[in-house]
Amino acid sequence: MLAHTVYADPDMLQDICVADLASVVKVNGFPCKSNATADDFFSAALARPGVTNSFGSLVTGANVQRIPGLNTLGVSLSRIDYAPRGLNPPHTHPRATEIVFVLYGELEVGFITTANVLYSKIIKNGEIFVFPKGLVHFQRNNGIIPAAVIAAFNSQLPGTQSIATTLFGASPPVPDNVLATAFQIGTNEVQTIKSKFAPK
Repeated sequence: MLAHTVYADPDMLQDICVADLASVVKVNGFPCKSNATADDFFSAALARPGVTNSFGSLVTGANVQRIPGLNTLGVSLSRIDYAPRGLNPPHTHPRATEIVFVLYGELEVGFITTANVLYSKIIKNGEIFVFPKGLVHFQRNNGIIPAAVIAAFNSQLPGTQSIATTLFGASPPVPDNVLATAFQIGTNEVQTIKSKFAPK
């Protein structure tokens, strides 16, 4: 007889557990603080667009680090703003599935499976698209006007690993010969790429 055990996050043991972000105690999540207020469950962080970065995108997170009341609730949001032709570069969320809802504009979105199959689609105002947990994905505004989405996650802190920054901007650095072999390029090219990801 085969036994199969499934593990999931435990049920909450209290109504709320507002994160004590200043605690020196380290647990898988955050310990609860003793004096919660309504402000621990509020944020206006996603209300307005922000200034986009050199890729032409800006991700504004509304996770447990900005809304301590999300602690133990297993959800968070982000707002992603895109300049015309802006890109949210290939990245992954190791702890969450993501679903995006287009506020305005039109985006090309896609994810790649572990079998290297690309699933891609054009989405526009009011439409949604899902990115499975842990898979590399991207969004690009191919239009000439700005675009924005609200992204929802099934984690209070989904984590983000940008593929290029992770590989070429790691500290300490990934050895040049590893990157050169992996990308089939020379070590001089690796150094050139690394210089673009060096802290400014």
